Amino acid sequence: MNKAIFLDRDGTINVEKDYIYKCEDLVFEEGSVEALKTFKNLGYILIVVSNQSGIARGYFTEEDLKAFNNNMNEKLKEEAVEITEFYCCPHHPDGLAEYKKVCDCRKPNNKMLEDAIERYNIDREKSYMIGDKASDIGAGLKSKLKTVLVKTGYGLKDMEKIDKNETLVCENLKDFSEVLKREKLNELLFEEFSKKVQIKNVVMDSRKVTEGSLFFAINNGNSYVKDVLDKGASLVIADNTDIADERIVKVADTIATMQDLATKYRNKLDIQVIGITGSNGKTSTKDIVYSLLSKKAKTLKTEGNYNNHIGLPYTILNVTDEEKFVVLEMGMSSLGEIRRLGEISNPDYAIITNIGDSHIEFLKTRDNVFKAKTELLEFVNKENTFVCGDDVYLAKLDVNKIGFNEDNNFRIESYEFSDKGSKFTLDGKEYEMSLLGKHNISNTAIAIELAKKIGLSEEEIKEGLKDIKISSMRFQEIRVGEDIYINDAYNASPTSMKAAIDTLNEIYDDKYKIAILGDMLELGEDEVKYHVEVLNYLLDKKIKLIYLYGERMKKAYDIFMKNKSEEYRFWYYPTKEGIVESLKNIRMEKVILLKASRGTALEDIIVKE
Repeated sequence: MNKAIFLDRDGTINVEKDYIYKCEDLVFEEGSVEALKTFKNLGYILIVVSNQSGIARGYFTEEDLKAFNNNMNEKLKEEAVEITEFYCCPHHPDGLAEYKKVCDCRKPNNKMLEDAIERYNIDREKSYMIGDKASDIGAGLKSKLKTVLVKTGYGLKDMEKIDKNETLVCENLKDFSEVLKREKLNELLFEEFSKKVQIKNVVMDSRKVTEGSLFFAINNGNSYVKDVLDKGASLVIADNTDIADERIVKVADTIATMQDLATKYRNKLDIQVIGITGSNGKTSTKDIVYSLLSKKAKTLKTEGNYNNHIGLPYTILNVTDEEKFVVLEMGMSSLGEIRRLGEISNPDYAIITNIGDSHIEFLKTRDNVFKAKTELLEFVNKENTFVCGDDVYLAKLDVNKIGFNEDNNFRIESYEFSDKGSKFTLDGKEYEMSLLGKHNISNTAIAIELAKKIGLSEEEIKEGLKDIKISSMRFQEIRVGEDIYINDAYNASPTSMKAAIDTLNEIYDDKYKIAILGDMLELGEDEVKYHVEVLNYLLDKKIKLIYLYGERMKKAYDIFMKNKSEEYRFWYYPTKEGIVESLKNIRMEKVILLKASRGTALEDIIVKE
């Protein structure tokens, strides 16, 4: 059986205007087209059931009505959505000629609905009638459909004529679409807390609460419970509040409750989950995978740094019934953390980008980093696991290995850079993208093989590569006058810093190259040794100047410069201002790499015109 959304037309889909029939008078209600697209994405057939007594009154003809409806559908088709069928009643008890009659099709009678239900084999329990009048609601109830009154058109006037216990009231179609997208979440909340709610969004920042929010009060979020209730939150989950309100669910631990809800919600959803981890490159890889999968179906990805025990369940709870793919970045700083994220997300596919030096301070050895990262593989079979086979640790795994080395399952055979980005050949097929760097080619190749496994076509993959938008401060090019800053300063480890240096070495040979490098954090007791290794790595690179900043770089610089009295490219600066002034004195076209850990905030150096 099919599920349907039956819609009144005037005042619901389009702006109400008395006896509207001229095509040029069509104006869609704000957000209604987007709402119709959401309904379509959720698998609903869209059927209009409309009283059109203007025909009976002689204001326009059935041909005029047909032309108006066709015009509406043509405009909707331009937005990749359409009405399956228009059912319209032309009658009225006070009408003219053959249209003057008391009929069984004019709402609140339900013949139009019943005809459509029979023709399209509609499941009543899963279908809705939406309109702006009490007559729309009456027809829907007679056909045993779920009913929604929108406040557009005559909705505000007719609100008092309906029973709000049996009919949901929403601002407009868009407002209802936000509720419908979270139908499974609302079901879960009722199952868990016996709360019948209509959640429209999920937040843990009190400043982002709107009417219909589910708010998780985490830590000092408990101090803002009253504020979010005043803003119209539908449900608040809190572990440290004395406020008495039926919208509050008091729990022992908000974070644990969020994780539990996310686990159960993920298993309700008809989605494919991709888990991505690695010491470096997981955020960029997440962005690349998202770009590819978005060409196949609606996709959600981890935003910002929401890749831990709070951010990951929060991301899952923000999945709507529309999404088909969810791309989750998984971070960690100790053993067991990736396993917990896997338990919550139950991934269908896994990517591990590399095993590097990040978090060595906590994990002590790369062997432990390898153990921590590969906890993800406990949840995914080897056919659905994709790794960088050039990594000495990951090369040991019996999974899909992708990289430049000849013994990989999928090999990158050649590559080249230009001012437009990269071209590379992967298993005999050529690809192009705007990203630079061998590390980005490697990560993209992994994403491509994953996409193929999921079922994307070559055309979809190549279209996705055109639209990649990498998160900020990940090898982000910023042009200031004739200079190009490469802002790669979101984070750094020895592995990622060497990769950035390699890329700078291979590009922009016509420009004066400068590397500005800052401290790498969380490297443990050998941190100075790692910094010295990076400086030595620079010796044979085609980079004119290397500016260093930070106390760890200072220690490394002092060690490195011993016995290198003729090495004039390396300069240490105790302040960012000193680096800025030095850059201003170099009056030629420059390409300037910024690379350091997040705590260094090296992006402050970028000189604005």
